[in-house]
Amino acid sequence: MKNLPQTDSWHSGVFTELDIASAFGESPAALADLFDCDTLEGARRAAGACSPKHFEFNATARVSLAVIHALWSHAGLMPRLADQALSNWPQIAVSVARIVDFEPEASEGSGASREPACSADPFQFFGQFAEELLPVAMLDEYIDLIDGRYLLWRRPKSDLHGIATAIHASQERLRLDPQDAVAQADFLEAAAVVRRSPEHEMIWLGSVRGELFCPASAANSACLPERLPTAPMIDEAGDVATLATNYRSKRSVNISLAARTMKRRALGLTVR
Repeated sequence: MKNLPQTDSWHSGVFTELDIASAFGESPAALADLFDCDTLEGARRAAGACSPKHFEFNATARVSLAVIHALWSHAGLMPRLADQALSNWPQIAVSVARIVDFEPEASEGSGASREPACSADPFQFFGQFAEELLPVAMLDEYIDLIDGRYLLWRRPKSDLHGIATAIHASQERLRLDPQDAVAQADFLEAAAVVRRSPEHEMIWLGSVRGELFCPASAANSACLPERLPTAPMIDEAGDVATLATNYRSKRSVNISLAARTMKRRALGLTVR
């Protein structure tokens, strides 16, 4: 499916309802519940008396929107609940956005990259011919919905931004001198890390009670901090690893892939 936007909504951060629907490959009518969640309500603005309503999103808000939609469409978690979870855990969207909207750190001196930060793409996720989006084990983060109510965040322990920075830096040196043997070796070394099997950090987010998300730690006046459901099994605080391996049902959502897919469609690129 190919989307040809009127404007570059992803980089401008300004979306119409049609832009949002196109970025998810759906119709605005099908996204009624999504448009009703707080993330979108807070991003609404009137562009003028005769203009349609627009939404303004920064990098992390765009990722949050992609994750909310993915948890809804792939795990059946209603947008308002997914929105509550991400509001209590803003570091999730920040973590994913650092790779999806990678920005190289400013270089000192005259060696700074001539490439605009918004177009830096060390993993080549947003090339014209990268139509089939595939998971990348070393880079991708997940949210698991366990037994229909418990939420677990899984992210690689590796320094993902560091890997991206190393690849980008060697790519920039090779642009200047394709025969730079040291830059070639640095690129291959950094790229090889992406092919390794990752170790994941597992973070217990909280659980769903009716129409309310109860976070594991963040302060929430409407709900007491949630206790890890494995606590009755092994005393005291319980164990996240036990929750990750002992369950009746689990739906795993690749939130990194969801954000990349949304961005490709928003940029007007093909998604197969």
